[in-house]
Amino acid sequence: MKKRFVISAVAVVLLVLTFSFVLAGQKRGLAGSEKEAFQMDGTTLMKYMGSSEVVYVPDSVRVIGYGAFEDNDYIKKVVLPARLETIEYNAFAECDNLLEIDIPDSVTKIGSAAFANCKSLSDVYIGKSVEELGSGIFAGCSSLKDLDVSTKSTTLTCLDSVLMSADRTFIYQMLPGREEPFYIMNERVEEIGQYAFWGCNNLEHVILSDKIQVISPYAFSNAANLKSVSMSFAVTEIKMKAFEDCVSLEQIYIPDSVTKIHDTAFDGCSKVFFYTDEGTYGSKFAAEKDMSASTTPIYSLSYAEDVKEDYYEAIKEEKEKSEQEENAPKPVEIGPDVMGYTTLVGNNAVILMDSAGGKVISGANAQANDDLKEMSDKGVIGANAFYGADTLDDVSIPKGVTEIGKFAFARSSVTSVDIPEGTTSIGYAAFYHCDDLEDVEIPASVTYIGDKAFEHTAWLEDWYENGEGDYLIVGDGVLLAYKGEPGAYRKPSNVKYVACETP
Repeated sequence: MKKRFVISAVAVVLLVLTFSFVLAGQKRGLAGSEKEAFQMDGTTLMKYMGSSEVVYVPDSVRVIGYGAFEDNDYIKKVVLPARLETIEYNAFAECDNLLEIDIPDSVTKIGSAAFANCKSLSDVYIGKSVEELGSGIFAGCSSLKDLDVSTKSTTLTCLDSVLMSADRTFIYQMLPGREEPFYIMNERVEEIGQYAFWGCNNLEHVILSDKIQVISPYAFSNAANLKSVSMSFAVTEIKMKAFEDCVSLEQIYIPDSVTKIHDTAFDGCSKVFFYTDEGTYGSKFAAEKDMSASTTPIYSLSYAEDVKEDYYEAIKEEKEKSEQEENAPKPVEIGPDVMGYTTLVGNNAVILMDSAGGKVISGANAQANDDLKEMSDKGVIGANAFYGADTLDDVSIPKGVTEIGKFAFARSSVTSVDIPEGTTSIGYAAFYHCDDLEDVEIPASVTYIGDKAFEHTAWLEDWYENGEGDYLIVGDGVLLAYKGEPGAYRKPSNVKYVACETP
């Protein structure tokens, strides 16, 4: 009797251990048929053939191979191993029911279209070590409105639902679920990745950074509701299929600076209307393609700005009501919950938006040198910061400021400005129509000055009338203005950067 009891007890223990082992194996995707579902080649997962909703990838996997989970409509969540290094091309593409993915800190590379057309994907975390990203990683992920990037990442960030390099100079991709119809590109952006805006069907109007020189292949392709694009005189080339199948594209201004447009750049854009200047490459391209066009010059931002006014009307009214209740205008801190500051220019309401995250000040509120001290900690005077401020006179930019944003002092009462050594960039129209600005000090550290930065200032007008020579060269070899005959223009040997429209 005692012997039977011992045997029975041992059997129970073995049964419990076996059951526990099976559960543990299922949790890591290693037991029974689930283990067989992982087709491996060394440490590379070549294909997952299972049907689980939650999949635990084995710890031994270092690479998720090409198309490993592609077209698997069973999975809702995949738990990746802590030592995974690479996610290859199309690895999770077309997984219609995949809801969430956490990319561990060990991953350094994510291939093109890795999660393309995962229509339910809405929860994404990207670890700190990703250094190499392909194009269109989340293209077609229509539920993805935002994602989290590790705060320890030195290569990536996500701002305004746009995945970009940490220094904000390169856009990898706008997340397709982004709801805002307008996108005013961060003024630091210099390059747009391929497929960056592919399938962003809520996007209607884009204002490009004035540092963009090339519109990349497929950059805006299949953005079905894109209606207008505004580009500066920095753009020189529009590449292959850049706007392919933008079926709603109505208006695009092709500046004089554009000297090359690929034959397929506007394939499928049946509604597009070109605005160009007569005799430019853009006007010739439109004529050769038999596209609707006008050679009547227009201000390239006018259409987008007009439509944006209507869109932000509710914000304007709410802001004005708040100001009336407070019985006095106050500075507004631009942050994640405030999209802009409403002010009046003439009889028009204008929304001032600061892409650098600074303070927007106007009118009697502006005390330039005090307010500038607050901004100098960031090293940037934000876009529109002192737009229309009428209490300014002598302005000294603090040391430590490297960048003056677009429209920063435009239409203000500033009479002189001292820009310190160490400043490198003066943005688009930064001092535009500062009619009383007579004295300007630009240090040798300045390497970039945007279009119209000093247009309609007393300082520049005086140079046109009384300045020596035909070339105004400032900063570190920046050609700011030219007053000779157009046919006689020759780029001086000491010029490193030509300000837009100068010739």
